[in-house]
Amino acid sequence: MKQLTTTGTSHAKLILVGEHAVVYGTPAIAIPLPEIAVQVTATATGSLTTGETQVMIQSILYQGNLAAAPTELANLQVLLATFLQHWPQQTQRPQVIELAIQSNIPFERGMGSSAAIATAIVRALQQLLPQPYAPTLVKEIIAAEEKAQHGNPSGLDALVVGADQGYYFLREQVPQPLTLTLPGYLLIIDSGVTGRTGVAIAQVASLRQQRPKFWQQQINGIQELVPQVRQLLTTTATGTELHQQQQTFGALLDQNQTALQQLGVSTPQLGQLIRQLKAAGALGAKLTGGGLGGCVFGYFDHQTSAQAAQQQCQQAGLTTWLTTLNSVKEAGHD
Repeated sequence: MKQLTTTGTSHAKLILVGEHAVVYGTPAIAIPLPEIAVQVTATATGSLTTGETQVMIQSILYQGNLAAAPTELANLQVLLATFLQHWPQQTQRPQVIELAIQSNIPFERGMGSSAAIATAIVRALQQLLPQPYAPTLVKEIIAAEEKAQHGNPSGLDALVVGADQGYYFLREQVPQPLTLTLPGYLLIIDSGVTGRTGVAIAQVASLRQQRPKFWQQQINGIQELVPQVRQLLTTTATGTELHQQQQTFGALLDQNQTALQQLGVSTPQLGQLIRQLKAAGALGAKLTGGGLGGCVFGYFDHQTSAQAAQQQCQQAGLTTWLTTLNSVKEAGHD
């Protein structure tokens, strides 16, 4: 066969409010970060075959045959095995597929890296098929990868890393797309510490067993604030009303962070970064994702203060991203 090259893309995600509580049936809100992108190039070579297809990986983590990859890439082994398992019977496929993965999403920081890479891979592979898989099957394939990676994923990452709008997400219900109209800027800071989502989830579950009343108070607090955030994000206002909405949104972010801290998933380092954001003018700030490392973000109502805060972080050697909150993205990164 002739060499065939295809490309698939995706991007990072940010949980605004609701992480951890979402596992227990409360809502969460997440937004896409298209400026933090993943691109996968799939190159199909070799004679067409109805037998096994060899998959080669080129990435920052590993280069070589996927079948011989370390356990850290077991999720991609599951992804490719599931995808190829559904390849139409009696339809020939390439002997070799080489996947070149380029990701700007930091690994294990709560920004959806695994789901984004899986989505970009599937989007590239889809173009090698005689006819693309149905969306429901694509969802199942990526869910298999996420289960291998995270054990009991909510499905939020897989949804948002392939979307162009935010979502109000409640487990076992149809996600509701959001068009964000609240103006403002989000400054995201990478703590440089690998997040430990599995450990964090286990700690929250342990707290539920040991201090059920206290645990329930934190979950209830998060459950109550998420719909309020949704209302603020999607209601258009001007003047004094807009200023009040922005102040309230910041306060709700702070409330969510307090609950996450009480649940034990924040750390002194994350807390210090959050205090820095607040001191620099953020109306509210919190961790995002699983916690125990990963990223934090602050909400600013003015671009100048957000840029000044970003410059301070840059001088301190921190990696940051600056993005608009509303659905029209104007991003900067250093």
